[in-house]
Amino acid sequence: MRRWTVLMAFVCMSPAAAQQNVEAEAPIVVTGERAEQAERAADQARAITLRPSADHPLPRRYAPLCLELFGIDADYGAAIADRIRDNARALDLDVAGANCQANVWIGFVRDSKAAVERLRREEPELFASLKSFEIDRIFRGSGKAQLWNVTEIRNRDGRPISVVVDGATGTEYKTNALYQAGRLTSPIRNDINGTILLFDAGHAAGRSVQQLADYATFRILAPVQDFAEAGGEGMETILTLFATGATPPDGLTDFDWAYLAAYYRLDRGAKASAVHDAVKRSILDGPGQRPNANAAKQ
Repeated sequence: MRRWTVLMAFVCMSPAAAQQNVEAEAPIVVTGERAEQAERAADQARAITLRPSADHPLPRRYAPLCLELFGIDADYGAAIADRIRDNARALDLDVAGANCQANVWIGFVRDSKAAVERLRREEPELFASLKSFEIDRIFRGSGKAQLWNVTEIRNRDGRPISVVVDGATGTEYKTNALYQAGRLTSPIRNDINGTILLFDAGHAAGRSVQQLADYATFRILAPVQDFAEAGGEGMETILTLFATGATPPDGLTDFDWAYLAAYYRLDRGAKASAVHDAVKRSILDGPGQRPNANAAKQ
């Protein structure tokens, strides 16, 4: 993982003037018909979910979350990291302890797009696992924050897939040795091994610690696209944090929690098409199913 440390050297960092304004979660209020909400949530889930390459399962985090922030005041960075960890714990995801090896890097830079392009030229190995269409969509959405994941297909037990070389022909074959085979579960899973999220410091300025942390939580836990513009009949979401014309929420919304909870309840071999149905069911289950983001702090 040494190559990830080059991020500190190759991006031009500028502290964001984020303000520490983390407020208690507002009480949940369900308005309108829940069935209608569930349909809207399913449509929105379908719109934001990024499909993996080929016919691979959805990428997810299996290793404990370990964060490193740079380009921001240390106290603000620590508050953002603490909030992200609390959110992950509320979803029953593992969080690494002190002195862990980072697998998520969150930076605040003067020009996130320029920083990504420079990294592509000078450190191409950071993008080696990405297809061309995956590189293209790094720059889509609001354009105020750029994110990409390094993923790896492993067997369902979490072990790397072996490559065997035919001594006679030199042909390479992938082998997937499982402790126990079965028809009802996927033989493979898609691991997120590393994530880089670069905020434009100028646009991050004025956003609260809670907003930045909750936006980062959503983006680093699931392969989703943020919104470029406000409008439409979609449900409120932190993914509008940088959308033109939006009045973004203070943090993760009912939809956001429903999406993340549903996403990590899916079978490890689930495909993108399964997400919208899972989110729909999560909304229909009612607000009692929403994780308690404050529980991890108690």
